[in-house]
Amino acid sequence: MENNQYQDDKPTLLKAIEIILAKPEDIVKEVRVMEDKYYGRYEGKRTKSEIQNIIADHIISNYSYCTAFAGGATALTGVIPGLGTVIATLGGASADVTLTMKWQIEMTMAIAVVYGHDITIEEEKRLCFIIAGMGAINEAAKEGGKAIGSKAFIKMTQKYLKGATLQAVKEIFKKVGITFTRKAAEKAIPFGVGVIIGFSANKGLTWYVGSKALDFFKEYEVA
Repeated sequence: MENNQYQDDKPTLLKAIEIILAKPEDIVKEVRVMEDKYYGRYEGKRTKSEIQNIIADHIISNYSYCTAFAGGATALTGVIPGLGTVIATLGGASADVTLTMKWQIEMTMAIAVVYGHDITIEEEKRLCFIIAGMGAINEAAKEGGKAIGSKAFIKMTQKYLKGATLQAVKEIFKKVGITFTRKAAEKAIPFGVGVIIGFSANKGLTWYVGSKALDFFKEYEVA
């Protein structure tokens, strides 16, 4: 019953993200490959926390670079399963937002794995959705104002985790959809300029979300 209700009232953006989101198991495998590489290189030379930081920074850098090109979602339909369906349903601008959020959630999930969280568990997966969604909303809404600090962000996340996380995910992604659809509409500018602005904005937004995810999982590392 809960599952049917979740499907019925879940925001369109959230449904679209779930269509193209990578499997948690695949993200775990990718992180394990990185861990093998970096622990092999630095073990005995750096502390565990230093190596975790290096891996997390690498993850944030990789995903920031990916989302920099999210403005060209239509060109990736043959690469990302389900993306063609999302574009056909939502249109190009909304598909770009969906693709950006897909990568930001996957980045958050990868960072969670580095700090001992099991993202194959539904509750842990929801936590990653909440962190990525809140990070995106806060960065997009600040409009030149002061960015929210690490402690304040962690406190806000904790508040959502005290209630029903399923409902929290739906509420947050309803806000994400409204915020980014409006911003996409505001960006009705010549193609060449838009690509440059989109590249920088998406990269910066993803870096911000990644930094907030890193703050949270450092604080709540699972031994």
